[in-house]
Amino acid sequence: MQKSFMEIAQRQGNPNTLTKDEFAEALEGVGIVESDSEILDRLFIMLDKTGDQQINFREFICGIAPLITGTVSEKLSFAFELYDMDGSGVVKKAEMNFILRAMNDTASYFGDPVMTQDQIAILVDEIYEKFDDEEGASGLNYKEFMDTVIQHPILVSFIKAEGPVRYGQSK
Repeated sequence: MQKSFMEIAQRQGNPNTLTKDEFAEALEGVGIVESDSEILDRLFIMLDKTGDQQINFREFICGIAPLITGTVSEKLSFAFELYDMDGSGVVKKAEMNFILRAMNDTASYFGDPVMTQDQIAILVDEIYEKFDDEEGASGLNYKEFMDTVIQHPILVSFIKAEGPVRYGQSK
């Protein structure tokens, strides 16, 4: 992985960092394509901890490590950061809907079981309906997000890649 990272990075002169375009190229090499650009843009922003529009190999590895070897808690923390698109510390309904749809489309591309679009809509509505009458109406904070994620059967099946639909059927 590091060798491929360095080969792509070196083309524009710096063998230690990837730009956003190079990041997209690297991911394309493993089958993630431009149609998944929403999720790729969000991932790049999350991995670019210095904000310099480049990611180095350390940022890349540290960023994806929770997805590969992390505990359930680390994966959920990663998910919270992914969903909290504006960095406000809360996940708004629109943010959850956007990211779930983008993740679902990407998972579908790889042939992983996914949710139907109706299931995503129902899931998001059910999650936020619980908080409509409470202070959390503006979004879910970290604790609310974690409590909700581990208790909702549709989301649990999605996390475990046990969705009812395969590639090309999620629309």
